[in-house]
Amino acid sequence: MEYVNWSEKKIPIVGSCDLFIAGGGCAGAGAAIAAGRSGIKTFAAERMFALGGTMTCALMSKIAISSSNHGIAEELIKRLDAYQKSNFLASRHEVPIDPELCKWMLDRMVIEEAGTEVRFGTTICDVIASNRKIEYVIIDSINGFEAVKADYFADCTGDGQLSFKAGASYSIGNDEGYGSSPSLLFRIANVDIEKLISEMETHPDTYASERNTYSNHKLSPRQNRENIANDKYAHFADFVSLIRQKVKENPGFLTEWELEKILQRGIIFMNQPQGTHVLVNSTRIPYFKGNDNKELSDAMVSGRKQIEATFRFMKAFIPGFEKAFIMDTASMLGIRESRRITGDYVFTDEDVNSCRKFDDAVVSNFGGVEIHAANGQGTKINELGKGDFYNVPYRSIIAKDFDNLYVAGRCFSANHAALSAARNIAYCMALGQATGSAAAQLVHRGKKNVREIEIKALQKELVSIM
Repeated sequence: MEYVNWSEKKIPIVGSCDLFIAGGGCAGAGAAIAAGRSGIKTFAAERMFALGGTMTCALMSKIAISSSNHGIAEELIKRLDAYQKSNFLASRHEVPIDPELCKWMLDRMVIEEAGTEVRFGTTICDVIASNRKIEYVIIDSINGFEAVKADYFADCTGDGQLSFKAGASYSIGNDEGYGSSPSLLFRIANVDIEKLISEMETHPDTYASERNTYSNHKLSPRQNRENIANDKYAHFADFVSLIRQKVKENPGFLTEWELEKILQRGIIFMNQPQGTHVLVNSTRIPYFKGNDNKELSDAMVSGRKQIEATFRFMKAFIPGFEKAFIMDTASMLGIRESRRITGDYVFTDEDVNSCRKFDDAVVSNFGGVEIHAANGQGTKINELGKGDFYNVPYRSIIAKDFDNLYVAGRCFSANHAALSAARNIAYCMALGQATGSAAAQLVHRGKKNVREIEIKALQKELVSIM
């Protein structure tokens, strides 16, 4: 490989804050709101041009939230309900949301109300650190390179970009280095869902599910009809029998590659707050690591090709989709796993399966292991019992190699299987909320090390997500 020498540059310092947040997704928004409400100065850099990450830019417009989570994620859903005069919060554990409405609601909560300075179109370019402390983050935007100084830093990038560039320890994937396979999501408008439900009732064998899924996703046509009428989550899967039937009747409609990709998961979609819209979560990118830009670029192209083939089939052969059209495709890949930053404690699947509780707990969750197979074929699901939950300790949201670095969201300190259980939207937002509240406590107490936390005081503040 050839190299080029890059001379040192004078970088202007454009910000000084108590907490710098890398990434404005679910975790970053949670951290910014909690920190801002606690009265500390926050600065957030987000590479996209909207907050919300996975639930907005990646179009995962459905929030899985436990009945015990009464934190910022619940507040967001309540505010969305109030605006659209709906009652989708009653649908938990699975709550459909409108990603476009969510974008500006988060602008209001993070920027207008919490007072966070947010820079969109901004990436983490480099980090200046010494003696286990990060001093500056170098950001890159339309302005060129700029520096931001902070007392504490929160890596909420999902991919652990800030931590990686600071030199923090991390892990990727399973024993072979592959993570749960990601998906590119899309939404379809002008769908006659009632027509489909009626067809499913008339021809139950044609629409019977074959693939593994959660028990609360196994909804009858009647249940889906009632749920849609009552602002609740409706789930449609997997159409494998129909796909095989129609492909046999219409040779050449799908290429071998298209058929292979569609049969990875079948066709999975769910309702949206607007009655004629559905969210489709069917595509898969196999053998994905998530740490290479060519891999990411190829994944987006493959995802869009899969979307085109999937929609073409749906419009042609699924009742109710005859007049439908693609409303939008996600602006970013729905990545389930990439880098996991190593913290003082690595959260494990044993902790999940045993419903372990920790003395330094900062968040609780109810999700079991959910590994989307690296080869794209199948999903390993291990549901916990009703009412079961586990904690994640404070030690898993602090990077072991630094004294002022938090990690929240799907880059927090966990092993491959444990992360698969603990990466849903409301949970990532809760991890961010814990991070923002912890940083605020330390700043108000004049402390310079994340390990100087008064954990009981923090837990008292975080009771809504415990």
